[in-house]
Amino acid sequence: MTRDDWLELTVLERKKYNYLVEVQDVTRQLAESLDRNDQVAARMLVAMRHDPIRQLAEVDSSGKTRAAALDGEGRAMVTALRRGEEPRDDGQRIYAEQVGKTRRLLEQVVEMDRRLSLRMAGEHSFYQQLPPD
Repeated sequence: MTRDDWLELTVLERKKYNYLVEVQDVTRQLAESLDRNDQVAARMLVAMRHDPIRQLAEVDSSGKTRAAALDGEGRAMVTALRRGEEPRDDGQRIYAEQVGKTRRLLEQVVEMDRRLSLRMAGEHSFYQQLPPD
């Protein structure tokens, strides 16, 4: 893989990160509106999250498509770096660092979303675990 390939993948990963920042911000505002019992703002913010989440999904799909188009060795290296293997050069290192930042932010956003969903929907939440049989 060339340095340009790594740069392109890193740019896509950075776009994912930026959309996640936007989702995190709107989610934080949503939590604040719920704390104030402001149902109008809460409904508006739930709707506002749709666009950055959709854009995030599109960029994620583009990144997967780009990685799938690489030769076998390139795909294997992308997979290895995403799993935490040590990069071999600067292009890989920059990509791996961005993947790590994106993953950590995603974990934060999912946890925040889980708490809000459970608060808003209770037992009807997407995150609610089914009781054992």
